Parts: sequence; C-alpha cells; structure tokens
Amino acid sequence: MDTTVFETYLFGKAQKGDIVMVEYPSVYPVEEFSWGLLIPMLVDRGVVVIGDFFGVGDLMFRNYIRRISGREYSRIIEIIKKIKVVKVGPGSASYGEVIEEVVPVYDSHSFLKNYHMVVNRMANCPAKPDYVLTFGLAQYIRFGGDEAMKAILTSISTIPMEDWIGIHFVNVDILSPEHLAMLEEVSSIVFYISKEGLIIKKEGEAFATGGG
Repeated sequence: MDTTVFETYLFGKAQKGDIVMVEYPSVYPVEEFSWGLLIPMLVDRGVVVIGDFFGVGDLMFRNYIRRISGREYSRIIEIIKKIKVVKVGPGSASYGEVIEEVVPVYDSHSFLKNYHMVVNRMANCPAKPDYVLTFGLAQYIRFGGDEAMKAILTSISTIPMEDWIGIHFVNVDILSPEHLAMLEEVSSIVFYISKEGLIIKKEGEAFATGGG
C-alpha cells in the first residue's frame, strides 16, 4: 500500500489539538497498518500514548508479532519499550508501560471525571505525549450506545486535548451510521483504510470565504 498521502496529511497538515480518525472494516488486518507502519513512525517522531479499550490494541499487537520474526521482531520489541499505555476496562497490555488504568463508564459525569484524570496524568508526565492513539473506541461506543457517545462529546468539548494529536482507530462495522457521523463531524481529518487502499474522507482543509 502506498502510504505517501497518509504521511503527507498526518505529518504535514495535522496539528496539535486535531482529532484524526482512521476508519477500517472488521475484516481488514489493521494491525499491519497500525503496529507495522504507523506506530513505529510515530515513536520515531515523539512520545506516544495508547488508550486501549478492552485490550483491543493488545490483541492487535499479539496478532502482529505472531506474523513477524528476526529483525522486524527485534525492532518492534524495542519500539514498545517507548510506549505509554492507558488501559480502559479489562484486557491485557503486553506492550509499553501502563501509566493509568480506568474502569469504563458510560454516563457523562463519570466519564468526564476519568477523562480529566487521564489528561492530567499525561500532561504531567516528564515527557508530554506528541501523539495519543486509541484502539477499541468503537467497541466502547457499541457497548454504551447513545450515553457513551454523549459522554465522549461532552468530554472533548469540555477539555479539548490541545497539547497533542489524537489518532483513533475505529471499526466502522461496529458503529451505527449516526454515531460514526458524530465522530467524523468532530474530527479534523478522516481516513478510511481497507484492502482496496487508503481514502481520505475528510481533509481538514481551510477555504477562503471572501468574494472575488
């Protein structure tokens, strides 16, 4: 897959405070893209924190390392030593350093309280993150429905993450069209990745509004 356009947008146009969505269908082996390509690139450029809902990121990591060996295996083992992890809900985190564990909640008040705690924890790290990734966000919304979606929107509008770029892997087959649309609306850039390649669904371009 040619990832030149993806890299151009992510590293050339995304700015701190932006929300970047990477959508994928359930049958796409997204671990090849996330662990095999994106995460190593991000670690080379700055501090990376992964928010792992229900251990989805860990499962993807395990899927990936089962398929690699030799030099690539050694490389990924060195990379995960540099990653910080926020665990949300049950599940393992066999990669990185766990800096916070959060019980998943679905009401806006409790979610905002947890969100505030996690943001403060990351902001007060000796080295602040440059990129915050999430895995399993779609699963969280699926389990919590409208209340989960409302909690997310309330939190990001109350405490926007202006110090880093947020990158969220979202399985589009799990979400309702309405919930997916809500996430896309608040995202600065939206990618869709599948076996057919990568599509930019939303570019985050600014357009002049003056008349000619």
